Amino acid sequence: MSFLNSIMLFGTAAVAVPIIIHLLNRRKFKKVTWAAMKFIKLSVEQNQRRMQLEDLILLLLRCALLALLAFALARPALKSSGTDVLGQAKVTAVVVLDNSYSMDLRGLDKKSAFQKARAAAKEAIDAMPSGSYASVLLASDLVQENDSIISPTRALRQAHEVIDRAKVSHHATDLYPAVDQAVEILKGRAALRKEIYIITDGQASGWQQQEEIRKLIDENRDDIRVYILRVGEAKPPANYAITGVDVASGLTPVDHPLRFDVTVANHAAQAVTNMNVGLYLDGGKNPVDKVMIPNVKAGATRTVPLYARFSKVGYHSVRASFDQPERFDSLAADNQNLLVIRAVRDVRVLVVDGDTTARDPREHESYFLKLALEPVADHYVKVDTVTPTDFARNVLNRYAAVVLANVERLTPDQVSALKGFLRQGGGLLVYPGDRVDVNFYNDELFAKHGLLPSKWGEAIGDDLQDEVFSLFQSAGYEHPITAPWNNQDFGQLDDVRTFRHLKLEKQPELSTEKEAGPVKVVLRYAAARNAEGSLGEPAIMERDWGAGRVFQFSTTADTAWSDFAVRASSVVPVLYRILGNVQAQGDTGLNLRVGESFLHPLASHQPNQQGRVVAPGLAQTNRLSAEVLLDRPVLQFKETHRAGLYEFNLDGDEHATLFAVQPDQRESDLHKVNDSALPTAATLIHWEADTDLKTQVKKARVGAEYWLIILLVVLAMVALETYLAQKFSQSK
Repeated sequence: MSFLNSIMLFGTAAVAVPIIIHLLNRRKFKKVTWAAMKFIKLSVEQNQRRMQLEDLILLLLRCALLALLAFALARPALKSSGTDVLGQAKVTAVVVLDNSYSMDLRGLDKKSAFQKARAAAKEAIDAMPSGSYASVLLASDLVQENDSIISPTRALRQAHEVIDRAKVSHHATDLYPAVDQAVEILKGRAALRKEIYIITDGQASGWQQQEEIRKLIDENRDDIRVYILRVGEAKPPANYAITGVDVASGLTPVDHPLRFDVTVANHAAQAVTNMNVGLYLDGGKNPVDKVMIPNVKAGATRTVPLYARFSKVGYHSVRASFDQPERFDSLAADNQNLLVIRAVRDVRVLVVDGDTTARDPREHESYFLKLALEPVADHYVKVDTVTPTDFARNVLNRYAAVVLANVERLTPDQVSALKGFLRQGGGLLVYPGDRVDVNFYNDELFAKHGLLPSKWGEAIGDDLQDEVFSLFQSAGYEHPITAPWNNQDFGQLDDVRTFRHLKLEKQPELSTEKEAGPVKVVLRYAAARNAEGSLGEPAIMERDWGAGRVFQFSTTADTAWSDFAVRASSVVPVLYRILGNVQAQGDTGLNLRVGESFLHPLASHQPNQQGRVVAPGLAQTNRLSAEVLLDRPVLQFKETHRAGLYEFNLDGDEHATLFAVQPDQRESDLHKVNDSALPTAATLIHWEADTDLKTQVKKARVGAEYWLIILLVVLAMVALETYLAQKFSQSK
């Protein structure tokens, strides 16, 4: 015997009420002697025993009535009961409906897994006894609360309507958050039968936290019964995906041919041949370039170059796509990939040269740097060179990036100017050298202001000899700037020789400066031979600061400590991709994954600014109002649950900003989880259209609540007490 509302058992204390009333109302007699007293005394003595018995019966009846009423309100139940004489035990259930985009996969019967999942969800609700409660959670890697029923409702028709309106999202699968929320919902409910239905295609990535899910189900197995309904194809068909589009050079000038690296993945069990990929600009229907990939091995990726040119400054959309993406394979969402870029007329860079003492300009710190960035006079990268003394006189907002090359130290005004420059989205590149005051950079720019990603440590190597040197890593590039070098067709960086460098910390201490962001490694030196499997020391590090970005080098910008400056095939693409990364940082949020918020920073004088966003395929306009994040006013748009091209307009500005939202590429791998890997405490059902789900779940719904029987007994006792009270009063 258990009680679903056990707190009401405290109501049994009400039994004391009739006892107290009885004691307070006991008859008290005042002795008065008069002539007929002996006749009354004789009568009372004859009826006293009967009256006491009647009072006792009424007292016990009233006490029992209150006790049983409290007992009924506590909802007693027997979970082991097999009888359904009072009807099948009511259920409080949560239906977790997987709506990740792999559920859009169509099987041999031309029906998608999601169509079958909706049918299974409605059947689960129809299998619930009358008077049951249900929640519906649309779940992928998050629960879409606006489209779900969070609090269980008795209006099961409403649950049907939510399921009918449900659509496949472009999110990836991770079922743990939804299962955790379902358990929390049921923990707060007083019900004899609690059930969770997880309806999914069984994609392996959705069970990446399977140990956590198993633990959650095991801990609550006595109170909550879990059903896993697998829908869709047991063996998915082949799936091919375009997993990335990247501007190879990093920079996007107008009227110059640009190379776009398009990455294609084959998630099939066999190789695929003759894959046609096209590059489309600004929503055009005809590709500006296309290529046929002769072969992509099973489970492999392939990166191919495509070329395009922009004729005007501003925002542009780039789409890499298979021919007829909606027909290419059964999962259309990953058959194309979007990229939004901002084409510019030129990119201006200010180089602060800390060593211009030599007569020969080729010995100046900035000589090779300027040559790499601006090889010809009319190039789209424009470089201005100044000395540290003239640095403060320049208006920094004219430039995309500032380079400090072997600059000894900075004045407080120069530091302040750099911080303001970074707040506006600029880039800062910092090179060491023999003139640099290392303590100043470590104490001021790193520790105090949090500008540098790392301290500069001890010097490694000897620049006066050329027999001992360090090489850059040859594989395993982890930063977006250097990631293209993971593709062998892009070239190599491991032929650069560094004879001397200042050590950078692999894991620098966190900065207390609130505008300083996380630290990342852009490029590493090759790991020591005796440190197999470990990562090499950082060669270039990066950190966000304000709306800008800082890059710190471990060696010089000239050839004093390294030959990096004269390796044109290495230094030029690295520097251009760094500048392109700075430019993209200035356009933060143009390329997002589903679920990531679009943010448009506002100036401090725009606290009441408004804007609007038009979502892909929708005529409606989403209004945005200014809000404060990290002490700065911004416009934020959170509803990026659909992949595609979005358009943002700031009120009063006729020029639109584009931003793209991509589906999570993990979802393209349709590998299924094995049944044996699913939680053993859950009941697994392979659902088909002819599955008799109601019969299967009804067998497990043993037990019954008995509050109704007790309540009927209470009503009968009320009637009996009323009848006896009247009868006994007449007999007195």
